[in-house]
Formats: sequence, C-alpha cells, structure tokens
Amino acid sequence: MSLPFTCSLQRHYHRGATLLLVAAGLVCAPAQASEQVIYDVIEGFLLEQTAGENGEVVIDVTPSPAAAMACQAPSPFLPGRGGKVSGRTSIGIRCPGNAPETRYFQAYVHINGQYPVVNRNIMPGDVIEESDLDWQEGDLTRLSSRLITDASQLIGQVSQRRIAAGQPFQAGMVKAPVLIQRGARVALLIRGNGFMISSNGHALNDAGLGESVRVRMPSGSVINGEASREGLVEVH
Repeated sequence: MSLPFTCSLQRHYHRGATLLLVAAGLVCAPAQASEQVIYDVIEGFLLEQTAGENGEVVIDVTPSPAAAMACQAPSPFLPGRGGKVSGRTSIGIRCPGNAPETRYFQAYVHINGQYPVVNRNIMPGDVIEESDLDWQEGDLTRLSSRLITDASQLIGQVSQRRIAAGQPFQAGMVKAPVLIQRGARVALLIRGNGFMISSNGHALNDAGLGESVRVRMPSGSVINGEASREGLVEVH
C-alpha cells in the first residue's frame, strides 16, 4: 500500500505499484500514523468501488487537515450519491466517538483505459468496419461521458455525421442500419401467450434493428412493433 505524504501537492495512489512523489523545490515528509490510517481507508474504499472497471485505476487524494484528527474507527461512505465512481469524488469518513464525527475529503479517481478512434475520414452513411478502428489509451474520466469504448457498439453501424480521422466515437455519432424503409410493405409477426399471428402492412417510419416501427394494417389501424430483420416487424 502506498505511503501517504504531508505536503501541498495532491497525494497519489497507484494500484499494484510503489509511488515515487517528486516535486521541484518541495520535500514531502511522511505523514503521521493517524493520517496514514485515514488515507489508507479512503484508498482502499475507492479501489473497492472501482473493482469492476476495465482499466487501470489511479487515485489522487487531496490532503486535508481533517486527516490528522483522531479517528478510532474510520468508516467511509459516498455522501449523497451512488452508482459509478470516477473523476472528482467526495468521500465521507464517519468517526464515532471522535469530534467531529463526520469529515469530508476530496479525491480524483482516474480510470486509464483504451478507446477506439477512426483511422480514416468517415462520411455520413458510411458503415463502420473493424478495419476502420484504431485504439488509443488515456484517462477515460477526462474524456466525454458519452465516449464509446466498446467496439461491438460500432462495427456494422452507420455514421450519422462526418467523423475525422483520429476522432473518438461518442453516443449519437452512429446508428443501426435501416432495415425497414418508410412506406415499404412489411411482414408483421404478432406473438402472444400461446399464439402467433402473421399479417402484413406498410411501415410509417424508417427503423434499424430493435427500433420501434409503426405499421398501418390493411384495415387502416396502426400497430407498433419492433424491427427484427429486413422487412420483418415483430409485436410482443
């Protein structure tokens, strides 16, 4: 476990490695034991919270005078939030029997990983192929929250806009290829509890795989379904 330091710079923790902190003109002395307990608790807690992340986790804890105050049984928690932990994060520490009983610290959780970028200029309507992708590595928390990191969400999709070579993908840049054309005659498969009905109609909108389709039946009524494959709409 990395050794905390008392200084004006951020404290750095690196999973699975010994950290060397170097700052020009600044000598950082090892923190006292009470501070070490608090910082180690914060580090361990955030590493547990990010255990499922696909990438290398690096934690920067901002030094605080509160770490030097006595805390016999520190209990960490995430104040007023839940879900994914990344980027700038607040951590609460409860210290039952010590004053103050609740203290707050700041940390930055970096997640270093790979993400796909295009290796050529992509034009609207182009189908994304595996050969169009290269990979870059960086701090995913510093990039857009809409960043796409899973290549399976890109391959076979159609570009909605021009994407310059070297640009990462974000949600909304690509869409599923159109399987159902507006105005086209489509087969309709209606499934229910113990029955299945086949019919046909005309699509009232374009749709890709899994997208919603409104179909006008021969009777004139309109039914909502889901594009299953080219020319086929299913209703569940």
